Amino acid sequence: MDPFYRIENIEIFKKWVYYQVLNDSRLTLEEYDSRTYKIFYKDKVARFVVWPIGIVEEAVTQGEELLFYLHYQFYNFHFATDLFYRMVEKLTEENEEKKSILLCCTGGMTTGYFAEKMNKYCQLNKIPYDIKATAAYHLNQIYKDYDLILIAPQLRYKVVTLSQELKPTVVECIDPTTFATYDCDALLGQIENFYKNKETL
Repeated sequence: MDPFYRIENIEIFKKWVYYQVLNDSRLTLEEYDSRTYKIFYKDKVARFVVWPIGIVEEAVTQGEELLFYLHYQFYNFHFATDLFYRMVEKLTEENEEKKSILLCCTGGMTTGYFAEKMNKYCQLNKIPYDIKATAAYHLNQIYKDYDLILIAPQLRYKVVTLSQELKPTVVECIDPTTFATYDCDALLGQIENFYKNKETL
């Protein structure tokens, strides 16, 4: 593209972005400086920058976390608008509320390690579960904060009693092999089956 026309097209693109954001009632626009727009949606912020050399930079953050980042050379309007829409999609994407699951064993140490592994697994796979662990003697004080309590195999004999005591929270036992091998995939399957069954009730 001829440098003159590229500069003209970039200016048109910047104006187009400005009016796109202005006409979207969900978004708030702030002109940060001559080359930068900040676009706000709830607790997320997008930064849209057009550098003099024709590089466009797009980023979306939520607090300290970077959710989206792109930088590209402006070549044509169609390509640039498509990438802008992708940024806006990420900016306005609703965070799914995390579901709370509690793992429980006699002293809380083994399930504490499993919970740590599960949280890393969920984070990597963008699964909205928050897994915590506790010792059996602490259950009565905290069970109301959880949808599901999964107890270690060595406490299997307590499932019926705990199910009665901790209503309406559901109590299930973790499969011995799943527990012994810290199988995150298998435990996730058990958790997902619980939520599927809950939805069908």
